[in-house]
Amino acid sequence: MNELDERAPKPGAQPLWTEGEFANVMHLIAKEQAPRLFAIVEEYGEREDARVAGYGLAHPHHVDVNSVEGDFHLVSQSPERARQLFGISAGSRGVRTHLVWLTNLPEGDEGEG
Repeated sequence: MNELDERAPKPGAQPLWTEGEFANVMHLIAKEQAPRLFAIVEEYGEREDARVAGYGLAHPHHVDVNSVEGDFHLVSQSPERARQLFGISAGSRGVRTHLVWLTNLPEGDEGEG
């Protein structure tokens, strides 16, 4: 028996929620488990100019990042590690990389690397 078998409704059982209530439950579950969105931003000079190099999704145990050009995809352990990897190529051009969170941070978290 697997998890889906255990969750299967019993024959003749009444739904626990109305359609509207269940739609709200699904929304809350999806929102709670949604990955956090972030950007890797390259800084040129000393605060002279910047551009977004890639966007990422932070999942509980890994991150996915895609370059804005669409020619590079990265799976990493953490957003900070992804920023470091983007920084390897950018650093050779004298460019600094930053981690910019696009969703609200919990109190006390750092927003930049």
